[in-house]
Amino acid sequence: MKIQLLFCALIGVLTACQHESDIQPSTSSLASEAVGTYRTNFYLDPSYVALSPGQMPYVELKQESDSNVTLLLNKPYPSSETKAISHVRLQRKSDGVELQVANTSIGTLQTDRVFTNSGMEKQGQLLRLAAQDGSISEFVGVKQ
Repeated sequence: MKIQLLFCALIGVLTACQHESDIQPSTSSLASEAVGTYRTNFYLDPSYVALSPGQMPYVELKQESDSNVTLLLNKPYPSSETKAISHVRLQRKSDGVELQVANTSIGTLQTDRVFTNSGMEKQGQLLRLAAQDGSISEFVGVKQ
């Protein structure tokens, strides 16, 4: 009986001494999670069905600070054009991240089902841009 009691005590002590795996707050900033290149394809935006992948628009988000990014909207076709919007503020919402310029929403970034260039469906970061004032055209793209 003593051996069983000692064994149970040993198991209890070993269990109590395990490394804690509590959820720790993330040390990465909101902007560092969002930075990257977002590309569209004709599965995400059917209006580009006639263009090759190299001719489709793409967006680059570059980090300025913990919650600010610079947005570069590149349109290589029909003529190469790049539009830059600096000081885009990122604000976490319940369903993702909202992109704002001068307290006006210009888009969202959220984890959603996305389609690759080959038509395969997967989970990914989806960026949707649409400004009410017409400062940027509509864009839907997936993080590369």
